[in-house]
Amino acid sequence: MQIQEAAKALNTGGGHQPLALPDGNPFQGGNGEGEFYLSKSRLNRYIACPRSYLLHYDLVIVPLRPDRDLLIGRSTHRLIAAHHLARKKEEFIDAQSVLDSFWSKYIQKEEPPEDRQDMEAARTESFRYAQLFIRDVPLDPLEIERDFSIPLIDLENGDTLPVPLVGVIDLVDQPNGIPRPLEIKTRARKADAWQVRVALELTCYAWWVRQRIMETGAGEPDEIPVGYVNIIKTKTPTIQWQTDCRTIVDFLALYNTARAVYENIMDRRFYLNPGTHCNWCDYPAVCGKNKDAIVRNFGDAAYLRLWEADLI
Repeated sequence: MQIQEAAKALNTGGGHQPLALPDGNPFQGGNGEGEFYLSKSRLNRYIACPRSYLLHYDLVIVPLRPDRDLLIGRSTHRLIAAHHLARKKEEFIDAQSVLDSFWSKYIQKEEPPEDRQDMEAARTESFRYAQLFIRDVPLDPLEIERDFSIPLIDLENGDTLPVPLVGVIDLVDQPNGIPRPLEIKTRARKADAWQVRVALELTCYAWWVRQRIMETGAGEPDEIPVGYVNIIKTKTPTIQWQTDCRTIVDFLALYNTARAVYENIMDRRFYLNPGTHCNWCDYPAVCGKNKDAIVRNFGDAAYLRLWEADLI
């Protein structure tokens, strides 16, 4: 199936049986029994603010109403994944069915009209961004939403963390003979050039590629390609490619970072780390001990958990 045909199918449904996708993350991590693990999200959240990690992962304090931009990003990912999964099966997808499945949880009839309209507009935006990606990013990925759970190893001395590194890679292609993990991002503006160089999540994904190559007996690769495919959500949306590579130096740094985060979590070091990231954090009402805002954003049960944890 050609990319142009697939894009048309995404727009029209193609009259074929829609491809069913799971509602949640296809990989929950650990052993399915609550086993602790590390992931790029856990690492990044703890590094940004350990108190935020405590609130999100330990106390499970989550907003009653998910962030609009977060939903747009997830919906866009769902459509892109559905498209590529269908291509591998030489099928078409019913884009509206995929959207209905995703957004039905967030667009409720009993909500105020302005809230429903906002969610409907967000749904339309995600459809538009997925169309742009399919039209302008002609990929034939080897893997789609590739889940993994692998050990983290210190390449200098062979030490291994006692918990796995877990993740899901959006797409994996192979432009130059080595698998390249790709992360799809929806951004308000173009990313700075340095971001792809320091991105911890891309190092995590490259570590999975490195482990996969080593299992084949092919030997240590000199470098592993990685990339961002950024969907820039300006008035006229565009695609921004960012590519880089990871080497053994990056993997040594990943292990040391992961070890520090793991040890701090095990020692229950959940200190507050205020900074510019507070501007897009879910928890300023908690840190400010604003009861009305906490109840409004998170509900009464969450307020009680916070009170019992002596955080408010």
